[in-house]
Amino acid sequence: MTKMTVAEHIKIKINQLTNQSDQESVIFNLFSLNATIDKVISMLTQSSATILVTDLHENTQHKIKYADVLYIDYVDRNICLYTTDGTYWLKKSFIKMLDILPSNFIQISKNNAVNIYEVQSVETNIGGNLLIKLSTNEKLVVSRRYIKAFKDYLGKAS
Repeated sequence: MTKMTVAEHIKIKINQLTNQSDQESVIFNLFSLNATIDKVISMLTQSSATILVTDLHENTQHKIKYADVLYIDYVDRNICLYTTDGTYWLKKSFIKMLDILPSNFIQISKNNAVNIYEVQSVETNIGGNLLIKLSTNEKLVVSRRYIKAFKDYLGKAS
């Protein structure tokens, strides 16, 4: 079955929860499990994973979902996580952070990784780097060293 015919044969029903105490859930009624459903399950599982971070402005700790992180930056031996709600810090090495990030994050430079689901567009700039525009209209540079891996990742995701 092609992508188009799969979409034509799937019935999608969404119930919006109104009570905050209700737990979000997903139910699949399948004849058989396939690679596409495996990928969806992986995405759903990763979207609910959380991390404990510090808000430096309030000096408080918060649990945030990886799915809410736009990108991360490694600054002065600390991880800075950028979300639409704010900026949070974590004392961790960049290498260790890369190891625990869900698979929808990809390293784009020596000190940056981006949530691929937040990328809206990609363009080439004069220096040979890629410029990515996020859902928040922020722009990040994919350095030349990481372009091939970034393009390969995009190829797998499509």
